[in-house]
Amino acid sequence: MKKVYKDKQEQFGWDAIYKMLEIAKHEEGIVYEPNWYSNYCMTDAMCEEWKQWFLKECTKRFRMYKKKSETEFDWFNLMYGLKINNDYDPERKE
Repeated sequence: MKKVYKDKQEQFGWDAIYKMLEIAKHEEGIVYEPNWYSNYCMTDAMCEEWKQWFLKECTKRFRMYKKKSETEFDWFNLMYGLKINNDYDPERKE
């Protein structure tokens, strides 16, 4: 169950993180691990899918121009984005 925040920006941040984890097929509970964003990965295709979702949602929720949403995504991805590994297979259990 996802938390509901009073602050619109904080709510969007958590929604974006949970969506990224959903697309990359990781469990939501990993956000409570230290350095979770550097211990897990996703592929380029997953990152592109997440980017499209992020741009659409950011433009809709905050009524931003697409260029501003792209800048926000770049900063957000730099801060919280998972590492890119094109050999990552979410179906393979390690």
